[in-house]
Amino acid sequence: MNLTTARSADRTPLTRNKLTLLLTALLLIYWIYGWFNCIDLQDWIIENLLVVICLAILVVSRKWHRLSDLSYLCIFLFIMLHLYGAFYAYTQNALGGWLQNRFNLWRNPYDRIVHFSFGLLMAYPFREILINRFKVSARASWLLPVEVAFSLGTIFELIEWGVSVVTTKETGETYVATQGDVWDAHKDIALAASGAAVCMLITFIGQRIRNSQRP
Repeated sequence: MNLTTARSADRTPLTRNKLTLLLTALLLIYWIYGWFNCIDLQDWIIENLLVVICLAILVVSRKWHRLSDLSYLCIFLFIMLHLYGAFYAYTQNALGGWLQNRFNLWRNPYDRIVHFSFGLLMAYPFREILINRFKVSARASWLLPVEVAFSLGTIFELIEWGVSVVTTKETGETYVATQGDVWDAHKDIALAASGAAVCMLITFIGQRIRNSQRP
């Protein structure tokens, strides 16, 4: 199956796109599994509120702009990474715990991985929307996705702070998951921007390679 990309002209409607239907089914299955088996249901629900809102926006806006297969795949991968983190309330994540023990780290690093992955996986859909709907210049299309990831990463940290204020101390500490790092928010924002920069670099190199192979 050939994946459509940001530059592809043809887009299959979501209801007939086998890839998006498969990804949606896998997402729903793991979502339901997480609902019944997660470590902390209250934290799991809070962690997934933004996911529900973002998915609703994707569905509602599909007539305004239908993303490419590659963008939908990137979004799916990021959501699955997030759901896996939310399943363990992040701080008790099994993969992060293994990395912590394996490399003798002082904290569970899984939340760092997801913040970096946000930029890495979401910058491509951001760029696709910018070039296809907002018609930004070629030069700006490489920089703006990094700025968008940086801005959204900052907004998310503000949301975490807000949740910690309006909920109980225990819920706030679990959701924010600083794990004793006073610079946690700053590092998370920097990782999101760094991930987006890496994504743009990979996309740029891939585009140059494809252009050089054209007759």
